[in-house]
Amino acid sequence: MRYFPRTRTLIIALGILALAVPAVYALKQRSAAPKPEAVKAEPMIELTASDVAQVELKDIARTIPLTGTLQPRDWTSVKTQVAGEVREVLVREGEAVRKGQVLARVETTDLKARLDDRIGSLQGAKAQLSLAEKTRAKNWELLNQKFISQTAYDSMQSNYAVSESTVKSLEAQVTMARKALDDAVVKASMDGVIAERFVQAGEKMPVDGKLFTLMNLSQMEFEAAVPANDIPTVQVGQAVAFSVDGYGARVFSGEVNRINPATQAGSQSISVFIVMPNADLALKGGMFAKGSLQIARLEKTATIPLSALRDDNGQTFVYQINADKVAKTVVKPGVRDETRGVVQVLEGLAPGATVVRTNLGMLREGSAVKIGSTPS
Repeated sequence: MRYFPRTRTLIIALGILALAVPAVYALKQRSAAPKPEAVKAEPMIELTASDVAQVELKDIARTIPLTGTLQPRDWTSVKTQVAGEVREVLVREGEAVRKGQVLARVETTDLKARLDDRIGSLQGAKAQLSLAEKTRAKNWELLNQKFISQTAYDSMQSNYAVSESTVKSLEAQVTMARKALDDAVVKASMDGVIAERFVQAGEKMPVDGKLFTLMNLSQMEFEAAVPANDIPTVQVGQAVAFSVDGYGARVFSGEVNRINPATQAGSQSISVFIVMPNADLALKGGMFAKGSLQIARLEKTATIPLSALRDDNGQTFVYQINADKVAKTVVKPGVRDETRGVVQVLEGLAPGATVVRTNLGMLREGSAVKIGSTPS
């Protein structure tokens, strides 16, 4: 085919245009694409010296935590032994008393009259007994001389026996009346402190009416629940160190006094009773005690603070600082010393390793950290 010059020029121009359009479109697409942003560097976390701890070799003890409410080991309710009007009350709450000290007095007019009546009856019965004894002796002589019959003598002997029994009965009544008079004076049965007072002068009290609660604070005790699984390691006489609310860092000491032979109803715990001396009477009834019973001791073992432990779906780990980076290190904890707040590390950390002591919240695997010298 034969082309004319103008036609050929038009065909060439159309070909060039067809090639240029895709190139221009690709260039526009490339210029419209978003530019990649610069990767931001993760900020460094600054920790204070108090935020971290080192794995240290320490002596630790395996302990069982014990809690309970303190009560005096010896206490008693002081009650009336006789009915009557309370004439006098001599003590109040908080006062120390000695054994045998008079605490209160009950009106004794009726009791004295009753005692006098019993004494009068006894004296009359003794006079009759004396007369019966003389008559019996005389009749014994008459019987031997055959002046009276055996029957007459037996009758006299019977009268003597009745008189003798009457005297014994009245002697018992006099003893009881005298005791009732003595019981009208209410005395302390032991050394102690008046904890409660339930009566005022002028009140009428029945027999066995409650007057006071008397507590001896020289020895205190508290009852603590121990898991049944730990009972085989608990023995009478084991030492217990404990603190009491209100006394700050002061440490008190006691020992296991007795162990209940059965578990508590509805639980798998067994009651253990701790007794402690209280010579200065600092401890009072009703105070809350928190202590620990040492059942084992480990020497020079790797330890970290208990607060450093973390848990993730049953896996125990710590945040370890290694080359200024945070590493999530799985550990195997051992004996926990609740009193000192440390735990034995069996696997995962070497002595001298640095771990994060507290839960800071913003740490994660690979975070860059810097440890300062003092808390901010």
